[in-house]
Amino acid sequence: MTNRRLMKRVAGMSYVSPPWLAVATAAFVAGCGGGEGGNPQTPNEARLQVARSGDLVAYFKAKIAQRVALGYPGTAITVPTVGGLSSAGSVVTHTGAQLAGAAVEEDGLIQAEGAMLYGLHRAYATDTGREPPRLTAQARAADGSLASVGRATLDAKFIPQGFYVAGGGTRAAVLSQQDPYADRQPVVAADGASITVVPEYSRMLSLDLFAVSKDMAPAQLKQMRIDGLLVGSRLIGNTLYLVTTWSPDLTRFTVPAGASASAVQAALKDLNTAALIPTLRVDGGQPQPLVNEADCLVQAGNASLSLQLTSITAIDLTSSSLARTSRCFAGGSEAVHLGARSVYVASSRQYRYGGDVVNAVFPADSRTDIHKFSFRGAQVDYDASGAVDGHLGWDLRRMPSRLNEYQSDLRVLTFTGKTGQSGMPPVSIQAQQASPALLTVLRDSGRDNHLSPQAKLPIRLRTARGDQQIDNLFFAGTRAYATPFATTEPVWVLDLANPANPTVAGELAAGGHADHLVPLPGGLLLGVGKDSAQGGVADGIQLAVFDVRNPAQGKRLATQTAGGRGSITTLDSTRPVLNLQAVDGKVRIAFPARVYQAPTGVGTPPPVRGYQGALRLEVNTTTGALAQRSMVVSTAILNGDTPGLVSRFDIANERSLQVDNLAYQLSGGQVFAKAGD
Repeated sequence: MTNRRLMKRVAGMSYVSPPWLAVATAAFVAGCGGGEGGNPQTPNEARLQVARSGDLVAYFKAKIAQRVALGYPGTAITVPTVGGLSSAGSVVTHTGAQLAGAAVEEDGLIQAEGAMLYGLHRAYATDTGREPPRLTAQARAADGSLASVGRATLDAKFIPQGFYVAGGGTRAAVLSQQDPYADRQPVVAADGASITVVPEYSRMLSLDLFAVSKDMAPAQLKQMRIDGLLVGSRLIGNTLYLVTTWSPDLTRFTVPAGASASAVQAALKDLNTAALIPTLRVDGGQPQPLVNEADCLVQAGNASLSLQLTSITAIDLTSSSLARTSRCFAGGSEAVHLGARSVYVASSRQYRYGGDVVNAVFPADSRTDIHKFSFRGAQVDYDASGAVDGHLGWDLRRMPSRLNEYQSDLRVLTFTGKTGQSGMPPVSIQAQQASPALLTVLRDSGRDNHLSPQAKLPIRLRTARGDQQIDNLFFAGTRAYATPFATTEPVWVLDLANPANPTVAGELAAGGHADHLVPLPGGLLLGVGKDSAQGGVADGIQLAVFDVRNPAQGKRLATQTAGGRGSITTLDSTRPVLNLQAVDGKVRIAFPARVYQAPTGVGTPPPVRGYQGALRLEVNTTTGALAQRSMVVSTAILNGDTPGLVSRFDIANERSLQVDNLAYQLSGGQVFAKAGD
């Protein structure tokens, strides 16, 4: 195959093994593990190379030529399709006493700093107009009540994503993404018919830095605008690390599909590095390159045809000029994982074109490359690369959760089947056969920039109903929990304590309680899910506590149900967030929820009414007892409410925070407080 291009098209998808790509084939390790130190004589094909002068232009020209040869417009803007973000603590934030597995600081929408509480609010429509996005500062009294100190209005053309407080509580850094619908005027045809306007993807990120302190309204110090999409961020000390992707606008270099090689060369003769590199502007000044070509890395084996750069930038938030350094990776990125002090970027050896991942058919020899970058103060360094068998699956939402760093090892879940199941509509999960999975443990070998395999664990979820494909994998330190698509099936418990010999240690009868699994102290596990036994419609929020101290004999200790049919939580969002607090042998959990009342009585039911706010739980880590605490209600919700109210109280934009015996809920442009139970 090395002298021939292989292309497969399935439902609009294309997979290309370019002629210049040598696909590495690794030996499959049978059984439940086995060390793989790596052969020092085998070249590391995944390794990245530092770009020399002209390398970026050459790389993009090669990709454009390949696109044209395959019948695609050569320089059309390609929307970066990085599968969201996975990080060490993106699903859980911690306050109070440290819990096992607590991560370094991540961005949020609400944060307490001493006697102050800061909230980041998105824009929403009102009866008289539109409330703009803003950063609010409120003083917290001893009883937990809040008094407004001031607010800073943000640019309405940007959508707030999160913020950090740094500099000992003297700086607040707000991250916002350009609103793709801002300034887009409706288009009306000559006959008066309406035309749907499809906006471009957001092409700019905003970093707004504010001075903050006790009893002081936020005062803006600096503003930085960066080309690209925000993939993830991390604050370590006073250094902010940003991961962004950028697809340059090359449409002025018109290269039609099917153009000859000479036509391609002529069209691209004026293409230069400046046209490819993302830029930034500080306080509206002249554009500067975000990264220099010498700080970029390329990999000939990356088979993606996306015209894309992924940048990792370190910014000193205490610097008067927002001093920064950046590195970049040239090539299509499928998923990004943020560890405590590192970033892992996944790229494919087989190209997937377009967004219809559900219907994809992968080559039998699929390989995925993983590239590690490390945070070292004001520097971002490239450390190592490695390859794993298989691909990250058919669900963009799940791709980031397939990677997890623990104690400097990276665990990666891949799928080895050509086709498989996906819960993404419109394809039913029964439409495809279940794909086998493979868990690989990678470690930086310290030579040849190599992430070398330590072990491989083939995983088949066998049940009475046949093989089940892994839907999600929840990593929890030395454990991982694999959930299947069929929620009535058990959860498989993986023992990862020995990186050289991971094993399937047991099964856990979790039923409808395993949509989201959260490790708790004392060997406990919290499960949150839905019981969909009646017609596939969820009947309330299902809660359970499991004892998993013995992974081979896990057992359910307690269950609860919150609300009735139609109730939802932020755990159903693309970036689920809980807030955990350890207090005197107990763990208190809070997360945004919309809880509908269960219907009662007979006859014609009344309109279904519910309440939105912070759902609060308490788990006794000694006995496993589970109790619901009183909800912090932010608003009443009625089925059939106006779209404006539903938009204002979009549960995906809400956050819960616990401080001492107080709970706060950021909801609908306000912060609500509640003390005690």
